[in-house]
Amino acid sequence: MAWRRSDRLRRRLPQQRGWASFSTTLVGFAALTAIIVWLDQSSSTTLSGAARIVDGDSLLVRGKSLRLMGIDAPELDQQCQLGSGPWRCGRDARSALAALIDDRQVSCRTHGHDKYQRLLAICRSNGVELNARMVETGFAVDYGGYAAEEGRARRNKLGLWRGDFDFPQEWRQANRSQSTGAPVSLNDRWQSFWSRISAIILG
Repeated sequence: MAWRRSDRLRRRLPQQRGWASFSTTLVGFAALTAIIVWLDQSSSTTLSGAARIVDGDSLLVRGKSLRLMGIDAPELDQQCQLGSGPWRCGRDARSALAALIDDRQVSCRTHGHDKYQRLLAICRSNGVELNARMVETGFAVDYGGYAAEEGRARRNKLGLWRGDFDFPQEWRQANRSQSTGAPVSLNDRWQSFWSRISAIILG
């Protein structure tokens, strides 16, 4: 009887060690998540004021260059196909963003910088989130976080989805000299977080 009891204890010990290891991993992951959130919040600011539209996903607010996070609009010189002819979709995307703002104040929550030192931002004007609305109206595509809005634009054939177009990222690759810079996705943000954490740990 004693042998069976000790045998059961031996069988449980690896399981207990496994749970302890799993718990330690969870605690470590929670701590890492807290650090990431803190780092993100520490670099987050609010910027409000009049906006000057650069293109369909870029604007200037109080002299600061901002890039709308999570979306990708056609480059200013990009052309798409509508019916049997070319369509200056890049200029129309800029016009769509300008119409959304309509000379009103914008309020942007920034989240760090991209590699071109533009502030990454989620902006609102007159109660409307500009990032989401640009994708929802079809004048920008999802680049992390706006898949539902893109789906609605596709189904309703709005904006770019009325005709044929190259995704902005593909167009930039073929026309590098005319590119104003790549967008930032959620994956890019994670890589940025890891770089910042590494810098803190390594000093």
